[in-house]
Amino acid sequence: MGKDDMPARRFLSLLCAALWLATGPLAQAAARAVAVKLVFAVDASDSIEDWEWRLEMDGIASALRDKEVQAEIAALPTHAIAITLLVWGDPFGLHDSNGWRLIDSAAAANRAASEIARWPRRVGGGTAMGEGVAASLQLLEYAPFQADRQVIDVSGDGIEPISFFNDKVLFMADARKRARLSGVIINGLAIDKDWQEVFAWYLEHVATGSGSFAMRVTSMRDFAPAFRLKLLRELLPEVSERSREVRTMLATATDRP
Repeated sequence: MGKDDMPARRFLSLLCAALWLATGPLAQAAARAVAVKLVFAVDASDSIEDWEWRLEMDGIASALRDKEVQAEIAALPTHAIAITLLVWGDPFGLHDSNGWRLIDSAAAANRAASEIARWPRRVGGGTAMGEGVAASLQLLEYAPFQADRQVIDVSGDGIEPISFFNDKVLFMADARKRARLSGVIINGLAIDKDWQEVFAWYLEHVATGSGSFAMRVTSMRDFAPAFRLKLLRELLPEVSERSREVRTMLATATDRP
């Protein structure tokens, strides 16, 4: 299969995985209601060094192990959420996902955290965020769970370059339109470690949907605490209104109407 067929191959691989989830071991969860279906869409482009990639995975895992996060999940009306990891990078490479995981207990959260903490890096290349969001939308569409809220949680350290201009590549502008039409919220965590325009770009070109927001860190070593607060806010959108700590830490976040 040639380079021009890569997007189709990516779609088929994700579709096959989604269909397997719908008919395989998780089929019994098809009717299970969860509070939110959440995709962790993580940047693995070449600007992310291997040690930074490991900090991303460790940060997500730490958030899932956090006692407050686990308590908030247990307090939700459904007492459960569904999550999946989606690793994106080059526009002509395959994306990587661990499949959907039901988080309905502290034990389930800890298992998912351990899996993500060990997840190997198999993606690189350019910053094709739009393609990553499109793949995330496909995962949401075929998830074997029901939820009133669907969220794509994008994290990365760069903007989508115009050098990707190609009629076979989906850019963020079109990916956001698809998300809005599907009622999917996109939030962003901008890693402003190299230059200061990433956060502004995330506010303008990533955050999408009612109540969506973007957050910023200026060092990869701040990723874990920021991701924890981001996850808390995604679990309970009103959290920034009731918690002084969260209000303070989200001072750089901007809501979208």
